[in-house]
Amino acid sequence: MKESNPELNSFEQNNIRSIIGKYLKFWPLFAVSLIIAIAAIILYIRYFAENEYEIQSAILLKNVEAGQGFGDLGDFASMGLIKSTHSLEDEIGILTSIGVMEEVISKNNYNITYYIEGNIRDVEVYGEKVPVNITVDETDDNLIYDLPITIKFIDSATYELTTLVEDKELKSQHTFGEVVTTSYGTFTIATKGEAPKLKESKNLYFKIENKDDLIASFLKKLSVVPANKTGSSLNLNFISNDKVKGEEILSKLIETYIEKTIKYENELAENTIKMIDDRLKLLSGEIEDVEKTVVDFKTENTVTNIANNADTYVQQSNEYKNRVAEYQSQINVLEGVEFSLQNGNNETAIGGAVINDPSVNSLIAQYNQALAEKQKLSQSASSSNPLVANLDENLSSLRQSIIQNVRSVKNGYSIARGNLSANANRYDYQIAKVPGMEKKLLDISRDKSTKEGLYLFLLQKREEEVLSLAAPVSSTRIVDYPKAGKFPISPNKKLLYFSGLLLGLFIPVSLLYLKDTLNNKISSVEELTQNLAAPFLGEIARSKNNTIVVTEDRATSPEAELFRLLLFNLNFLKKTEKNQTILVTSTEKGEGKTFIASNLALTFASNGEKVVVLTFDLREPQLMENFNLPNSPGITDFIVKKGLNADQIIQKHPSIDDFYLVGSGSSMNQVGRLMVSNRIGVLMDTLKQEYDRIIIDTAPIGLISDAFALNNYIDSSIYVVRKDKTKKQSLKVINSIYESDRLKNTMVVFNDTKAAASYGYGSIKG
Repeated sequence: MKESNPELNSFEQNNIRSIIGKYLKFWPLFAVSLIIAIAAIILYIRYFAENEYEIQSAILLKNVEAGQGFGDLGDFASMGLIKSTHSLEDEIGILTSIGVMEEVISKNNYNITYYIEGNIRDVEVYGEKVPVNITVDETDDNLIYDLPITIKFIDSATYELTTLVEDKELKSQHTFGEVVTTSYGTFTIATKGEAPKLKESKNLYFKIENKDDLIASFLKKLSVVPANKTGSSLNLNFISNDKVKGEEILSKLIETYIEKTIKYENELAENTIKMIDDRLKLLSGEIEDVEKTVVDFKTENTVTNIANNADTYVQQSNEYKNRVAEYQSQINVLEGVEFSLQNGNNETAIGGAVINDPSVNSLIAQYNQALAEKQKLSQSASSSNPLVANLDENLSSLRQSIIQNVRSVKNGYSIARGNLSANANRYDYQIAKVPGMEKKLLDISRDKSTKEGLYLFLLQKREEEVLSLAAPVSSTRIVDYPKAGKFPISPNKKLLYFSGLLLGLFIPVSLLYLKDTLNNKISSVEELTQNLAAPFLGEIARSKNNTIVVTEDRATSPEAELFRLLLFNLNFLKKTEKNQTILVTSTEKGEGKTFIASNLALTFASNGEKVVVLTFDLREPQLMENFNLPNSPGITDFIVKKGLNADQIIQKHPSIDDFYLVGSGSSMNQVGRLMVSNRIGVLMDTLKQEYDRIIIDTAPIGLISDAFALNNYIDSSIYVVRKDKTKKQSLKVINSIYESDRLKNTMVVFNDTKAAASYGYGSIKG
């Protein structure tokens, strides 16, 4: 990690201090700006700013599921029989709709605004402060919106209207309650209760606002958002200039929303009842048709109860089948007897099988008895015995009788068996028809049951809708009634005062920064030294008494002390041993070069040196005039007149010792030609032999190049820069002169600085 450079930090701190110090010099400007800014904010809040209050309310939407207690009846919602729940987004859309807000404004005449004229601004009044009610005919084509209409009460029954239309004042008198038709609208003005007092009409006027614009404005100030993510509550916020008006507007909005909700639910209930009645009438006929179908079906199929009849069919079929089996058994027995009699002889007895016919049983018994008698007789008598023979005949006769009776009975049983079998088959057929009959009857019964269930449901639903019409209850509950905040949300006084404070600081800072940015003059020592390549000799402060040349009290005056310090710096920065000849110049006239040259010479003279000051500003000389001495004879005379010597142009100051001056001489043309004359060298050589210091006051080098012609005769040069006078671009000229050595040992003096920021005190004339 790199460590910070202490010198760099010190430089940055010093730079910040210098910037702050630069602006602190203008603290009166900052103080005045802050006072004006804070005063402007106070006046704005007091007389111009309109307070805005936030009115808050909360409502709860009860999502009641319709048809409770009937199970899941969601399918009926599509039939319009159930009041389906609505989403919060839908309700927010209704609350913030143009239709609801338009109804609120229309019912309560919120598009009519009342004002009281004030000395500085007009104040809106509302509610009990307004003594009249105004109803406007908005269908009037002549209605002019936003037109101030002054109302003045003449007496308890009469009032006067005054307004200005197209720079024309219109006045008219009317009676309270009458319909007023004017060129700017039609309306009715009525008093609230008792007659208004005359003083209540002082400076009272009203405006009729465009309802569409007012709707847009109110909706812009209205905010409706869910109170939370999971609940069904809504937070309503409204911004208003008046607490009472804002609370009333929000209350009316909620009331209108509830009324519309109840109206919608009532319309839905009425339409539902009407539809239910139609449906009940239709279902009643359908149920009668289903019942008739059941009767016809049972009559056609000769059934009362299919389940019970089916049991009877099965029982009868089984009984017939059992009897068929019994007859078949008898037939089988009879066939056995018949077979035994046909294939047997008279010696074989007939078995004891159960035969239900008594005649056959009687014959069989006779046959078996006769056979037993024969067998018994045969034991004692032969076959030729007449008794035996008689018994054989009797047995043969009984055998034939039994065979005939058996056949006759068997035929009877066969016929009975066939009849019973046919009856059993008929019942089996009925049994086979039972499932189809049950299915068809079940379908008929199901259709009947469905229609009866729907019929009962519709009857109960109709009763619910009738009850809801009889006792309408809104599905919306007001949780928090509209209430305005204690303090206005706008204007934000703290923010305004803070903004005023910033503005009070920003304006002077901006002006000073702009002044510095647009200023092309050198205005500070820092600005000079930061861009200067030549050595800086020092500052000369502005003199309090504005003297041109310091001639008195040079030993103790602050000005003398300042130039002594400048003299010390000059000796310190010298590049020649004697530093005898010093040239003083500047960029343009008025920067103080003559002042610096004069006082520098006086300082050398006060130190006991013999000093001469030369006026080489031959075009506009100023030096001799400052000392009240004549310019001629002077330098031009010495150059032109060959016989004139140096002593003839040198003038001694009458009151200052060791102080001599040389004027510019007679005014002449072509001064540039004179500056390259060899006579200047002769003059300089002569002066160097007689004087300790030679100070040359030259013409500004920004306009002419006279000073450069003297470079061969000088040891040092002083370049005078004046605060707020010398242009910044002159620094390039100074640096160029220093770097090219076009003037030897060039040093810079900063003139006309403030005394508090300089080395001492001084003067500023040049």
